Amino acid sequence: MGGLFTALNAASTSLATHQKVIEVTGNNIANVNTPGYSRQRAILTPYPALNFNGVTIGQGVKVGDIVREQDAFLTSQIQQKSAGFGEADAKTFPLAELERVFGIAEGGISGEINNFFDAWQELTANPGGQTERDIVIQRGTLLAKSFHTALTDLNSVKRNIDDSLLSRVDGVNDSLQRVADLNVRISTIESTGQTANTFRDERDRLLADLSAALGIQSLEDKDGNVLVQLPGGQPLVQKGNALTLETDIVQDQFLLRVTTSGGVSTPVGTTTVDGAFKGLLEIRDNLIPDLEGQLDKLAYTLATELNALHSTGTDLNGNTGTLFFAAMPSPAPPANPWDGAANALQVALTAPDQLAAGATAAPGDNTIALAIAGLSTAKIVDGTDTLTGAYSRISAQVGLEAGQNRLASDANRDTMTQLQNMRDSAVGVSLEEEMINLIQYQKGFEASAKFLAIVDEMMDTILSIKR
Repeated sequence: MGGLFTALNAASTSLATHQKVIEVTGNNIANVNTPGYSRQRAILTPYPALNFNGVTIGQGVKVGDIVREQDAFLTSQIQQKSAGFGEADAKTFPLAELERVFGIAEGGISGEINNFFDAWQELTANPGGQTERDIVIQRGTLLAKSFHTALTDLNSVKRNIDDSLLSRVDGVNDSLQRVADLNVRISTIESTGQTANTFRDERDRLLADLSAALGIQSLEDKDGNVLVQLPGGQPLVQKGNALTLETDIVQDQFLLRVTTSGGVSTPVGTTTVDGAFKGLLEIRDNLIPDLEGQLDKLAYTLATELNALHSTGTDLNGNTGTLFFAAMPSPAPPANPWDGAANALQVALTAPDQLAAGATAAPGDNTIALAIAGLSTAKIVDGTDTLTGAYSRISAQVGLEAGQNRLASDANRDTMTQLQNMRDSAVGVSLEEEMINLIQYQKGFEASAKFLAIVDEMMDTILSIKR
């Protein structure tokens, strides 16, 4: 009977094992479209053989382990490249908004500069005309308003970036805590000799998301815990402990810090982050202030050059020394003399007879109007650019930034697609392969069932002999 019991055990273990590998295959098929899922594979190992009367007889088969297919290099590459993709993707919308603000279109600064000097040109034909004088003042007011509108739009883009950064913090903190929780689960499960396949897949996805947001770096220890830190070296997750990311905006400065569970805060330099945070902060703290400075310089040059000519003229009341634009503010050193000029730009005249079209009050004197109209083509900005040329450079700068970011975004998206395809090819689910495995394991299950039935019949036969 010992031999039949051995055969019975081999048949039953084979039946149970093939049922288990069919379940593993079915789970793979079920998750064929699950993002980040890694194909699982059952490792079959034989039971230790026993010696019966000098003959070694096998005891059947068992599932030694269920492992997930994994390519550490591809996983690392996806995490690293996610930072570049996150940075370019985050910059796309604010750059598109800046392109709208600095577009060369009617109603924008460029168009209003042209309209303003066209009005002065019209005034040269009839320097005493009330209508022409009204139009010059109106065009000056609209030009100043176009500068104010551009500054308002820039502040709106900045506020949108602030809102985006603040909203992303909650998601980042949630992901950090989930990574810490998964560290505990994975290390606990794997300390018993089992594998935490599903939890590892989930953690890999979270690490890729964190890399896209912050450009984090990660390192796994021998117990299966992942250490997560910022590119600057600031730890964020250590084993089961996650730090909390907090933000503040103080005097228009974006402040970032991490806080431990004990309430201890550590400042984090915004230049030590990567990913989406880096992209948004570069636009907020570098590009937008640079554009504001260029607008200030443009407004300052316009106002000072035009006032210098207008103040030498005589209005219809015989007054001289009148400024067309209000005097520019004088910021304290070391600030540039033009700081705040775009916001301060406004027409100082309140009536058309205050406008000085000529050097004298004589009828038909248009010398000042001619000189001011000539400013439209004069290289008065740094001695190298006209007013419209300088604005075109600002517009071109924004367009270049946006164009380069589109190229970077497309390139990073293609890279991520390639890496994901390579990962899916290496460790993802192949339905064709799983169907072949399913048929193979089904045949094994059926054969095991047949084997078990035959052994059962043999045992019945032996028992009937005893009866």
